[in-house]
Amino acid sequence: MPDLKLYHYPVRACSHVTFNALEEAGLDYDDQSVDILKGAQKSPEYLKIHPGGKVPALVVDGVTLTENAAILMYLNTLAPQAQLLPAAPSSFETAKYGSDLIWISATVHPAIRQVRMAVRFTDGDPSGVQAKGIEFTTAIFDTIEARVAGDQWWYGDTWSIVDVYLNWCVTTAASTQLLPMQNYPGIQAHAARVQDRPSFQKAVARQMASKARDGIVFQD
Repeated sequence: MPDLKLYHYPVRACSHVTFNALEEAGLDYDDQSVDILKGAQKSPEYLKIHPGGKVPALVVDGVTLTENAAILMYLNTLAPQAQLLPAAPSSFETAKYGSDLIWISATVHPAIRQVRMAVRFTDGDPSGVQAKGIEFTTAIFDTIEARVAGDQWWYGDTWSIVDVYLNWCVTTAASTQLLPMQNYPGIQAHAARVQDRPSFQKAVARQMASKARDGIVFQD
């Protein structure tokens, strides 16, 4: 197995999804917090690791892999027995799973950011950006609600890391209290199922330990 080191911001950043994948896969890895609220992701030291100045970054035998979708697809190949993604009967099905991860990272995630951090998208009044983000996110939530209603995972009866990534997006958006979560009982039940899995709880516990170890202070 390769030597793995994950650079992340504990619990609240999307790097939590990669943490969960590593725990679900049962892989050995080291981790290092990056205090993004203090700008550590823009430090010269970190930019040598990830020139884009973001988390997560997974260093594999000294070489950096970035972007959640790519990291998750790689971890799935590294530990196929964990089935982070369902077993694919064809290369086309494999591509469809990749498409779902890219949809989350390239469409869902940015819409959530428009709701949560609209100020980052404009130098002017962010209210219009946020309103458009709420519009985008509402349509996305309608799609997710239809897919996970009735105690279903994204892939029906089969859990996958897609469920964890969607859960991170949903809970991040819900934390703004700008979306009518009471309209999405399926999503709320789905979130509870995701968070009840042992790998999810192990990932949170390890991140909280790294938070304490690395002196990270959360800010609302």
